[in-house]
Amino acid sequence: MPEGFLLNSKYKMEINITPNEETETWGRLAKGITSMEPDPNEETSQDNYYDGDGYGETDVIGAQLISSFSGHRYYGDPAQDYIYSKVLEIGPARRTDYRLTLPDGSTFEGPCTIANIVGPGGDAMAKGEISFEIHFAGKPQYTAPTP
Repeated sequence: MPEGFLLNSKYKMEINITPNEETETWGRLAKGITSMEPDPNEETSQDNYYDGDGYGETDVIGAQLISSFSGHRYYGDPAQDYIYSKVLEIGPARRTDYRLTLPDGSTFEGPCTIANIVGPGGDAMAKGEISFEIHFAGKPQYTAPTP
């Protein structure tokens, strides 16, 4: 297993671009992507009890793992083309599968929803700026890295 400071460029993000077909086709989210931010989107319960002397405590009572992406629109990239084909869709048409592989080799995988598809836009002489989010639907399956 790798040690030390691992580069973010070693993340591997993939979506299933054929969700309604018998065989999955994984498209890598890399071309044109300049930033990815994972967010546990936690819900918390904060409570104060008489035995806490005025200090509270927090419990995490819910979560949804979200990945937020930004970058530039690259036409012809299978993953980006799939995502931007869904910009006007709602409901189940935005659902597929997502696999997030961390630089250490561990993975999170499961059903997801593509949300907040924005762009491309920006200045006239610039590459089209984009952003979108992938929200896991429920708790993803976690696989630890292999040594």
